[in-house]
Amino acid sequence: MSLWNVDDYVRLRTGGDDPSLELFAGRFLRPGTRVLEVGCGPGRASAALASRHGAVVTGLDASPEMLAAAREFVPEGVDLVEARAEALPFPDDSFDVVLAQFVVHLLDRPRAFAELRRVLRPDGVLWIKTSDPDRLDDHWLARPFPSAITIERSRFPDEAQLRRELEPAGFEVEFERHEVGRRFSKAEALERLRARAYSTVALLDEQELADGLARAEEILEDPVEYDLTLLFAVARPA
Repeated sequence: MSLWNVDDYVRLRTGGDDPSLELFAGRFLRPGTRVLEVGCGPGRASAALASRHGAVVTGLDASPEMLAAAREFVPEGVDLVEARAEALPFPDDSFDVVLAQFVVHLLDRPRAFAELRRVLRPDGVLWIKTSDPDRLDDHWLARPFPSAITIERSRFPDEAQLRRELEPAGFEVEFERHEVGRRFSKAEALERLRARAYSTVALLDEQELADGLARAEEILEDPVEYDLTLLFAVARPA
């Protein structure tokens, strides 16, 4: 069962306008670069890479509902494929770059990393963007939902774990951290929570969700502002 309502996800979550996506594109893309985006969701990042940077993009997602939404965003020429990262339907050495944004916590990573290595060219790069589980104490969800950070840390791999999983799959990996400021209105925050637009919120039990929503209405500032530490793994075939 999906952790998201696709319509709410598309309406309430952003994508394609993240400065880190431009950082990625500036470093690794040229016109004609063959890109696989794993867990493309509604396709905003895939659309941006194709339209703004001239990449030849394939968006992959296991959810047919997400891919249906993506067809509303991506330009002609972006291929959308329904499949899992653990069993990719592509020949060896198919892509110059693989992009995985906020998806590695949802994968069987050893199997997925082996498959991503297989479809990546020997001189290619796998670029992973995820939350840093060691730097979540100040996340805004921690105040209304006491167990949210525990859930996050149990799901998101840290640097050491990613290294342990990437190296046996045939990668050499370097890590970077970037802090990004996030800001949105209290009304938008409450709407995201009620719609369970974050997968961690969707994993809370009903009582904690109800209690946390009431607490959020009382304690959240307007606007909600916080710093998020992103963990980037830059992995290249060894």
